[in-house]
Amino acid sequence: MVEELYNNIGGDYSKAIGRMQDDERIKKYLKFFLYDESFSQLKNGIESKNCEEAFKGAHTLKGVSQNMSFEVLSAKVIEITEELRAGNLETAISLFPEVEKTYEKVISEIKKIVEM
Repeated sequence: MVEELYNNIGGDYSKAIGRMQDDERIKKYLKFFLYDESFSQLKNGIESKNCEEAFKGAHTLKGVSQNMSFEVLSAKVIEITEELRAGNLETAISLFPEVEKTYEKVISEIKKIVEM
């Protein structure tokens, strides 16, 4: 079930299992991911055109998604993080819909296997 989630979201299950040792531990961290506020901070920063707030959210989400081995999400968040770091808010705004779509897919897939 957990491996299927990783396949569905473009994650790297082998990295996740190598880091977290077993599916139950991965599920524990998947649950934590559901409550992580970094995406909300990124979204709020984008919507309010606050580059600093958006960067903080993106940078945190980048780290969390990398730690969880969410490869596709991580790649998209890295791109928006670097644009925000450089102060390219308009470019970051244009990248945000794809980040949001990918993030929402990850959340949807997690909710299928993790009890809330």
